[in-house]
Amino acid sequence: KKQEAKEDSDFTSQFEEAKKSISSEQKTIFDRIEQGLKKVEKDNNEQSWLASANDFLKGARFIQGDKKAVLYKGAINGFEKSLEFNPDNLSAKTNLGTAIVESSSLLGNQPMKGITLLREVIQKDSNNIEANLQLGLFSVTSQQFDKAIERFQRILRIDSTHIDMYVYLGDTYLTMGEKQKAIESYKNYKTRVKDTLIIK
Repeated sequence: KKQEAKEDSDFTSQFEEAKKSISSEQKTIFDRIEQGLKKVEKDNNEQSWLASANDFLKGARFIQGDKKAVLYKGAINGFEKSLEFNPDNLSAKTNLGTAIVESSSLLGNQPMKGITLLREVIQKDSNNIEANLQLGLFSVTSQQFDKAIERFQRILRIDSTHIDMYVYLGDTYLTMGEKQKAIESYKNYKTRVKDTLIIK
């Protein structure tokens, strides 16, 4: 408990420091995160920690520069706290795994720790779309293109309404130099999408 209290105190001071030099756009994000933290202090339950962690993760993905690290820390901490209340929350576990992998270069985390969590989710629910998507995206990053394609195609088999998978497939095929397959994937997307601007 003493160790936890020290970590919480360290994080709070890092978060306060990060707030000192932010743009007006970033202020909106930090204000939303702070509202979530106040709710966590008041409610201290699975859902409030999960909502707060999701805000941190969105902020970390949006904000560039030296403030990303502290936001990823907040996300990881929040997802871990949420899982303490409910270890079977697959959404929290998926996002925790994702946050660990995404922040590995910033925080010195082992990316495999995050990948392991995502695989645990797939073991419990092989049709979990978010976990399959993240594993697919991480496969692209690590240039395991065949595995990525397998994941994106699997998501389409699970739920054909996830038409953005055709874009991921097209991009992956294009990176592999499979231009014809890329064109087919983009055409598949184009026939299914409703937005005229995207079609154009």
